[in-house]
Amino acid sequence: MTDTNQRLLENDWVAVKRCRYGIMAYNVNDSFIGRSLDLYGEWCELELALLGQILRPGDTAVDVGANIGTHGVFFARTVGSEGTVRAIEPQRIAYQLLCANASLNALLNLRCHHAAAGAVAGQTVVPVLDPTAEQNFGALAAGQFDEGEPVPVMTIDSLSLAKCRLIKIDVEGSEATVLDGARETIETHRPALLVECNRPSTGPDSLIKTITEMGCQAWWHISAYFNPDNFFANDDNQFANFAPEANLLFLPDNADAQIQGLVPVDGLDDDWRKAVARARVG
Repeated sequence: MTDTNQRLLENDWVAVKRCRYGIMAYNVNDSFIGRSLDLYGEWCELELALLGQILRPGDTAVDVGANIGTHGVFFARTVGSEGTVRAIEPQRIAYQLLCANASLNALLNLRCHHAAAGAVAGQTVVPVLDPTAEQNFGALAAGQFDEGEPVPVMTIDSLSLAKCRLIKIDVEGSEATVLDGARETIETHRPALLVECNRPSTGPDSLIKTITEMGCQAWWHISAYFNPDNFFANDDNQFANFAPEANLLFLPDNADAQIQGLVPVDGLDDDWRKAVARARVG
């Protein structure tokens, strides 16, 4: 571990470090994202490397389930000042850190929305998790609670985007609902879609079916949370015992991105475990 692994600021449960893509504020009690930023100066770097092959300067990207902005900050830097990133996050504390990270990095092109994304506009309630208790703050699934703070629900289509190159969705099981509210955007702009799929989602109602019906090619992107070549050169893998991050990457039939090394989706009943097994055999 290098001397760059120093906190620039500490205040109760909030810390700030200079990380791979800029200055990041995070919750030191977050057992995944905050922990990774603190130990490695990055989060899901292998996933960002993939998306960096898709985004170009001037593009528009949508980050649904933006959390504190690890992806959003990277997207904003990648698309540059002529591009735009819309980051949607329903948890109030995560949203506040998202806004802080947009400001700390002077990213005028990163526009933050305190909302949940869904199929139709409305309202939901989202609890405020205790920031002083160690837990996985990114695992909270909006729309599944009876008590909490009122939070608006918006659709991606309501953004009325003039263009869209990428939509990333990480909403803890509500991905299909978000896609229902993005059908017009997807049909009009044909963006690439990166959709988390760690949970079983098979058969006629699967995410695979939902998106392939939109005319997209489907691939698995499965990556470990730990990157051996991490920003802080820390070789201690604290995530070795956790299942990998599994996402479905959907590329429209007219996509000009050439992505190598992904595992093709094999039918509606496919899942990430089957994909890993096929990759090992191959």
